[in-house]
Amino acid sequence: MNRRNISPGKQLGFLDTIGSINEILTWFFIGILWLVSFLPYPVLVRLGNFIGLILYRVSPHRREIMKINIERCLKIEGAESDALIKANYRSIGRGIFEMAIAWWSSEKRISKIDTRIINKEILENSGEGILVLIKHSTHLELDLRLLSKYFDLSGMYKLQTNNVINYVMISARNKYIKGSLTNKEAVKAIRWINSGRKFLYAADQDYGLKVSEIVPFFGLDAATVTFPKILAEKKIKIVFADVSKIGDVFEIELRELKTAESDHFLQNMNEIYSEFILKEKEGYLWMHRRFKSGYAESVYPKWSRRDRNREKRRINRIN
Repeated sequence: MNRRNISPGKQLGFLDTIGSINEILTWFFIGILWLVSFLPYPVLVRLGNFIGLILYRVSPHRREIMKINIERCLKIEGAESDALIKANYRSIGRGIFEMAIAWWSSEKRISKIDTRIINKEILENSGEGILVLIKHSTHLELDLRLLSKYFDLSGMYKLQTNNVINYVMISARNKYIKGSLTNKEAVKAIRWINSGRKFLYAADQDYGLKVSEIVPFFGLDAATVTFPKILAEKKIKIVFADVSKIGDVFEIELRELKTAESDHFLQNMNEIYSEFILKEKEGYLWMHRRFKSGYAESVYPKWSRRDRNREKRRINRIN
């Protein structure tokens, strides 16, 4: 089954994931990851740090994107910037195994993870529909699993190019997330929220100008998705659920975003995103092109192979 035949919201079956050498190899590596995920967490941390440093060496293009984002947003450079980039890569390596823990660990193992929750009451006793904003951390999958310990949450995901990843991710998430939609199903997401669901949404990346406004992010012009603002104007409650790893503790902090001043809503949202990112700078996913839209000239270097692959996928979808 090719990705172009996948419709939004369609749940893949196992047989849909066996169709190419790439998918068979993906299953092989998924199997290894599943086995390794049962190792003690301190061992996985060391393995993750090692893999992160390998990724640092073999991904110069992503490293350059990360460097541009960090230097633009945090106003640091030189040795300080390089140290944060390496720390970020180590965090990404650890995140691979934290993802595996989230997907396959028992409730008993998850309950042993040291967590601290602040302002739990904001979501705890609310029967109304709520948009719950999260950030793209390097340990995002584990964030979702930890949040699901306390609250019944639904969410949104983006279809990946690999059917195996889609199948494994959605199957695993549906064990602790109460339903999920693709990023093409925004109207259905609104219906879910109106019906009383708490719906997870990450609004900290560049989704393109068609669905965004240019709003400061760390003081820089950035395409900021308007979906949260649309819901705020409908008087739907918006709450941040930040998960930051402080030392050995995963700290969950909830904060309601006031929606009365809709003209400044997105600016206030980005300011809070910035604040939470600074709580754990090395744990944010800096490698995405946050400033790809709205600029006459790209702030990022060209990536010929990636662009060719995207064009090939676009042609395949058309055909």
